[in-house]
Amino acid sequence: DYIADRATDAQKLGALETAVQRLERDFGSRQVPWGDINRYQRNDGAIVQEFSDDKPSIPVPFTSSRWGSLASFGAMAYPGTKRYYGTSGNSFVAVVEFGPRLRAWAVTAGGVSGHPDSPHFGDQAERYARGALRPVYFYPEDLEGHVERRYRPGM
Repeated sequence: DYIADRATDAQKLGALETAVQRLERDFGSRQVPWGDINRYQRNDGAIVQEFSDDKPSIPVPFTSSRWGSLASFGAMAYPGTKRYYGTSGNSFVAVVEFGPRLRAWAVTAGGVSGHPDSPHFGDQAERYARGALRPVYFYPEDLEGHVERRYRPGM
């Protein structure tokens, strides 16, 4: 609302011209796909990542919730980068159907492990970026064939 109510036409056009110049400088064209700019990157287990355009990353179609995106992905450029890398938004997205039998689908941004050597460190990153939720195994019979190990506190 601030921009709509207070920015002059000249300020709006100036901001657009600056954005076009940056796209042409950094990406070679003003017609760059959003996924070439907006990226997911997880390099290691550090809480604060050091992002690099030279390291592997995944295109993400989502935007910040500020712009109305339900699957929120807040990204920005970091020192030395041209691309935007996400550090805020939904870390977990789920849909639950309540009824006689519960059914649910979910995805976790990245993976469910903070350990880079774990196979689950980034195993859901592509799925998250595609918005492809996986079934949630809720009932004991749902778990059959999907359990890597069992843990029972106190036993």
